[in-house]
Amino acid sequence: MHRERSITLTAISILVDILIVVSSFFIASHLRSNLPMDGQLLSFAGSNGWFLLTFLFLLVGSNYLHGFYTFGRTMTRGEILTQTIQSTVIVLVCMTLIVFAFKVEHLSRLFVAIFGLTYAFSAIVAKIILKSVTGRLQSKGYNVSNVLVIGTGRQAKYLIDHISTQSDLGYKIIGCVDVEKAMVGESVKGIPILGTVEQLDDLIVQNQVDEVFFAMPVHLVDNVQELIWSCEEVGIRFSLMTDFIQPSIAMTSVRYFLGIPVLTFSTTPSAVGQLLIKTLFDRIMAAVGIIILFPVFFCISIAIKLSSRGPILFVQKRSGLNGRIFNFYKFRTMVENAEDLRSELEELNEMNGPVFKIANDPRVTTLGRFLRKTSLDELPQLFNVFTGDMSLVGPRPPIPKEVEKYERWQRRRLSMRPGITCIWQVSGRNEIDFDEWMKLDLKYIDNWSLKLDFVILLKTLPVVLTGRGAS
Repeated sequence: MHRERSITLTAISILVDILIVVSSFFIASHLRSNLPMDGQLLSFAGSNGWFLLTFLFLLVGSNYLHGFYTFGRTMTRGEILTQTIQSTVIVLVCMTLIVFAFKVEHLSRLFVAIFGLTYAFSAIVAKIILKSVTGRLQSKGYNVSNVLVIGTGRQAKYLIDHISTQSDLGYKIIGCVDVEKAMVGESVKGIPILGTVEQLDDLIVQNQVDEVFFAMPVHLVDNVQELIWSCEEVGIRFSLMTDFIQPSIAMTSVRYFLGIPVLTFSTTPSAVGQLLIKTLFDRIMAAVGIIILFPVFFCISIAIKLSSRGPILFVQKRSGLNGRIFNFYKFRTMVENAEDLRSELEELNEMNGPVFKIANDPRVTTLGRFLRKTSLDELPQLFNVFTGDMSLVGPRPPIPKEVEKYERWQRRRLSMRPGITCIWQVSGRNEIDFDEWMKLDLKYIDNWSLKLDFVILLKTLPVVLTGRGAS
């Protein structure tokens, strides 16, 4: 999900705005009131902190509505210039009305004007520099979104030309899809045609696709609605570059991409502010947890090493956001050759679906049973959270081989960053069958909020302490 992966850049952009606003306030105070850069200036700032905070609150809201914190990466320098001026003027007018309404005599119109001009000039320069820096990072592969283009005609070629020549946008076209079977295997502007529209279901499963762009006349495809449903079923964003189509469950948003009006259908959370808080909370809490629990990490590591042969950590490939593969960490709780023994135990599997679970797995060591019962084996996943592969709360990351056996509707659980705990963990874990587990994960995605995350975290504590559902 591309917007989720832009959280870090959004945080930087908001932080830059805060620094510029504070700096502009002090500069305007110094120039207008001839206050020296000492305690008098700080006293003036303290007594007028309401003005600073109100301006900042209105500004962040205005910049959000102007797209600086959402799809600002596609803005041209001219758009940055005009929209920064528009945003600043709107907020200044509001602040001027507030000053007049409350008859704040010690804040003159000249002070407000100097403050506004200082901020606008500084913000324009800073945002252009920030766009250049982030663009350079994106051109080197950071925060890149994989795109599949439906179409090979004029609209598709226009899209390919602009994305290919503007690597700083952070988009990578991995292939095209056409209506004609004879076109499969050919290329458009150097981009391979991977299949037909009838094969879209398989193409978005077989490739790590973050977004599908429909870039062809609607009348050439009979089942555009089904294409949208196909993408939203597995949680992949679908952007339509032509007519409006009504999705079944996806949220619709309108934006301009390279000057083209685009309708976007997304089934995943898009509240940038809340997602930013979630990401910051994850990273901070993971770092704090690693530091505080270091003695526990050390003791468990020694115990594992002394109790059985094998490595301390169990490292396994797992499927993360939209199928991205990452190294998943747990304390080892099984014998050294546990994976080799799995085939001999398949018939004992107690879970339906592709998941393998045995209540009294003979491969688990004595210490391992204790670690599993107390969920201490999960602690190394704090490193996964800190590096951004996982979140504290989110659907559990599956094994890639399990994902291959998913039904289409079950793949949508990959559309949100995986977590250490989720609704499944606080609802009985292994006491719940596979289909119900998948439905709980989709329920979490469809109803996600910061409040829900905190509720799940609070409910996780007693589940861990009692060991309910653990094996």
